[in-house]
Amino acid sequence: MTTLAEGTIIDGAPALAASELAERLAELPDWSLTEGGKAIRREWRFKNFRQAAALVNLAAWQAEAANHHPDIAFGWGQATVTFTTHSAGGVTMNDLTMAARLDRAAG
Repeated sequence: MTTLAEGTIIDGAPALAASELAERLAELPDWSLTEGGKAIRREWRFKNFRQAAALVNLAAWQAEAANHHPDIAFGWGQATVTFTTHSAGGVTMNDLTMAARLDRAAG
C-alpha cells in the first residue's frame, strides 16, 4: 500500500468528496479541516523563531519542488501551514500528499 507521502502531484486533481476527505484526513492526525471544509491546516509550536523559520523554509522548498504551494504564516515560536487547491475549490489528494510529505520531512 502506498502512503500519502508517496503520492503523485497531479495537475487538475478534483476536490475530494467529504466522505473520502474525512477518511484520508484520519491518516494525518495533526491536520484538521478548516471552517468551511475547503482547506486543511496544521499548526506547529517551537521554542524560538529560528525553529519556526526552518519549518517554513522546509515547507517552501517542498512546495516549490512539487509546484503545489500552501499558505504559510509564522512568527516567534509558531508556524501554520494551510493546503487547498484553489482551482478545484477545495481539498484534493495533492493537498493531502503535500501535508504527509511535510509531516515526514519535519519529523
